[in-house]
Amino acid sequence: MSYRIRKKGSSSPQNTNSGTPHTSSASSSAMGQAISQLMDTRKTPIIVSGIIGVIILGGIGLVAHIYSDKKKTEQTAATLETKAEQSFSQNMQDKTQDLSNPQKLFSEVMKSYPDSSSAKIAPLFLASIANQQGHPQEALTWLHTGLEKNAGDTKILPFYYESLGVTFNSTKQYDQALAMFQKVLKFPEKVLADAAYYNIGKIYQSLNQPALALLNFQTLVKKFPNSPWAAEAGTYLNQGPTSAPPLKQTPPSMPVPPQK
Repeated sequence: MSYRIRKKGSSSPQNTNSGTPHTSSASSSAMGQAISQLMDTRKTPIIVSGIIGVIILGGIGLVAHIYSDKKKTEQTAATLETKAEQSFSQNMQDKTQDLSNPQKLFSEVMKSYPDSSSAKIAPLFLASIANQQGHPQEALTWLHTGLEKNAGDTKILPFYYESLGVTFNSTKQYDQALAMFQKVLKFPEKVLADAAYYNIGKIYQSLNQPALALLNFQTLVKKFPNSPWAAEAGTYLNQGPTSAPPLKQTPPSMPVPPQK
């Protein structure tokens, strides 16, 4: 059934049999006729289908364009991230104290590509740089940023919690440090669990609680006998340390769980 188009102010309905709209306004009558023809699906199914098809095709084209732009952004960000990681690694190998270049590159990732996958990794490196520069509060800020960006990602979050533990320990906030390392142990993939057991043991050693330190070292050796942390813990188990050395932190890298 066709919709009748009544001009505003008119008291008589349009004659639907004649197909002639009101003539008081050329623009409104043309629009009314177009709407009438469009809505009469008995007469114009092809027109309606054609319009729907155009809308769908337009939507597909828009989605493809957005996807293309996003892919291009991801690639650009990844290139910058790789360059930053290479600079960071080179500085670490050379044991240079000037980390300004990788810091600048990682900061650019965060500023220019905040929604990219690379921006989920960059705060971890920026926190490591801040810690090495003696700025733990700045490191904590970056690490909390990373936690927000990686909410729910069990492959990446253990790296952030481990770094938080090391950072809290550097400011002698031992309770917070222990809490962060305990979080690392709760992830099902057990990423960095060996490092967490080692660092928990060292904290308890610093707190002069040798029984708890021993328990964590023994657990580490039992669960991860091939871990490099287990080798260090074994030394303390066999000889007993005279003092507690600094905690160990896994160097930042692309967080990929170990192969089983």
